Amino acid sequence: MSQAIATVTGQQERPIGFLGLMRNRNYALLWWGQLVSELGNRFHWIAVSLWVYSLTRSAAAVSLAISSMFIGGLLVSLWAGVIVDWLDRRKILIAADVVRALLVAIIPPLMGVNVWLVYADLALISVATAFFRPAMFAVIPAVVSKRDILPANSFFSAMDTGTEILGPALAGVIASQFGYAPLLYMDALTYVFSALCLLATSVSAARETVNERAAKRSMLSAIADGLQYIKQDALQRQLFMLIFPAYLVGSGLNALATPLAKGAVGITDAEFGTFNSVWGVGFLVASLLLGWFGGSLSRSVLIVGGFFLGFASSAAMGLSRSFDALLVTAFAVGFANTLNYVGMTTVLMERTQQKLIGRVMATRQVALGSIRVLSPLAFGALGDVIGVRQSIWIMAAMGTLGTAAVVAFSPALRRIDSTEGPAPLPKIWQSLVMPANPEFDRNEQARLNLYAVAIMVFTWLAVAVRYPGYGIGLFLALLGTGYLGPFLKGRFSAMASEQAERMFASAQRMLTRSRGANETRK
Repeated sequence: MSQAIATVTGQQERPIGFLGLMRNRNYALLWWGQLVSELGNRFHWIAVSLWVYSLTRSAAAVSLAISSMFIGGLLVSLWAGVIVDWLDRRKILIAADVVRALLVAIIPPLMGVNVWLVYADLALISVATAFFRPAMFAVIPAVVSKRDILPANSFFSAMDTGTEILGPALAGVIASQFGYAPLLYMDALTYVFSALCLLATSVSAARETVNERAAKRSMLSAIADGLQYIKQDALQRQLFMLIFPAYLVGSGLNALATPLAKGAVGITDAEFGTFNSVWGVGFLVASLLLGWFGGSLSRSVLIVGGFFLGFASSAAMGLSRSFDALLVTAFAVGFANTLNYVGMTTVLMERTQQKLIGRVMATRQVALGSIRVLSPLAFGALGDVIGVRQSIWIMAAMGTLGTAAVVAFSPALRRIDSTEGPAPLPKIWQSLVMPANPEFDRNEQARLNLYAVAIMVFTWLAVAVRYPGYGIGLFLALLGTGYLGPFLKGRFSAMASEQAERMFASAQRMLTRSRGANETRK
């Protein structure tokens, strides 16, 4: 009886998979709303960067547009975090989506008037986003149980990866055929869809009580709570310091990729969409490989190693002289981003108090906002002076040296898995293959593989029409990753199990002989 109870308890404590999470109505609505919204964001990114570059032919002008997309995080994130913790997060999310839909819809007419009006509009969109992101970050742990935070976060990342693959490729085709304005109108509609999904949810996120809020002297003192929390926790503090050198490269590369690809290399709009979608392919492949072969890697290795791999890949992208080289390096950058993104997000969700999570994330958003604003501006201006390639190389070198310095003086960052926290974290790779029921391991994984391959089929169909070699080769590579990986893992596991059984049998024989010898002596 006790053995049966232990088995059931163990199954109940096991995190559920994607199908189990989608039976949670609130989580399903959030997931579908963000799926459509993030697809629209890919359209938005392609349309704005290509449109501004076609009008100005300047790396600095594109960098200013990219910086405008993040200025809100720098200006209002601290206050947004306090408001997210104090007010109804669901209403904040809906309001942010409605405002962004209206602001995105007016970008096309503003492009015909003055590009500086577009910069101002992008800044306002980023202000609304500065409220949306910490609110969504805080809502996810409120709609799922604590044991399911990791898989819930991983499946959000998987959704984001799918849109990153499909969105840019589709946007590039649409832009080459119909122009940039339709992409922005479609993005506005995706925000409306997201708002409707949020309206259908019933989220009861944790908020401070009236008495707790009254105890705060002012909003500034509430902001100080987030800063103090980060300062007192060694791991939070060191992860915060890592923002400044580590995100320098990714933020600058977002702005320099367009002038590099369109100006220095000279690719078409459709090719530019494909180039951006390959980043998502790298993200997907890395997620699959982590799911099957990441058991020997610690979260410290995933986060820090991912950043260094990203720096090397970014520098290699600066060397690109052809469309082929751009695709290879974009894949490597996306692959590297996966290693640190999922690990970083999961650690922050698990290690941050729920009532302070909005303020902690907002504080981080201020630091991220400063990097995402200043890095494109600085390296974009440098690119116009000394060349885009040279600017990318200098940026990668600075990121490498700065990150190495932070890691060298951050013992908690180097030992995340052994850092004390509120609860031990499940292994990050488990979330990518964890089924809703242990009896359906193989079937669940087969379905996830099929979904991943289906995304690639629809995405690379357009690529195969124009570039059959790229489409067929990449499809076969992902097909192999999706199905050969689990097969190899199964064979390795079987071999290890067989070896363990042999060792156990040998040990039993030795023990029997030893006992026989002892009995003979007696």
